[in-house]
Amino acid sequence: MSATATSRAKPGSSAAQTYARAVFDVAFEDWLKGLQHVATTLDRNPKLLQSLADESKGFEARQAALVGLLPDGMAKPIRNFLFGMLANGDVALLDDVLSQLRQMATVGDRPQSTAAEVTSAVELSAEERAGIEQRLRDQFGAGLEFKYTVDSSILGGLVIRVGDKLLDDSVSSRLAALRQSLGIVSR
Repeated sequence: MSATATSRAKPGSSAAQTYARAVFDVAFEDWLKGLQHVATTLDRNPKLLQSLADESKGFEARQAALVGLLPDGMAKPIRNFLFGMLANGDVALLDDVLSQLRQMATVGDRPQSTAAEVTSAVELSAEERAGIEQRLRDQFGAGLEFKYTVDSSILGGLVIRVGDKLLDDSVSSRLAALRQSLGIVSR
């Protein structure tokens, strides 16, 4: 990728989000169509659903019956997903899976915020906070909610938690790492 292309595509940018949303929508729509086709067929034919759920029949026989329901050209990952549900005896859950997928897609349309907790040894100035916020948005995306705390026990530096990621660049942790590398036991 060229330097120009790299400078244009920043994480969290609206253009990147637009492209990501387009990929998600196309992939989601394919999955939804394929799964809905099978679910509708099974809803119209309860005996077929019972037959697919009957584990006394061998997997191959049930799989052959399921393959007969699948539309031509169904993507292999969707087919394999359905075969996995069949193998686990969960084909009857297909309507619930579709409901959950729709709910997840709806949640995905709303901007999600992630907590970014910044701990410093001293109070940070507005300029320092702005710089930290910009760097974290560049790294983790735009949907961050910042919370600042002061903890003098870290001695200096910062401890930053973004979601489940921990960035500990505090003086206290650097001293602890140095003590450990030197084999010094803390009391």
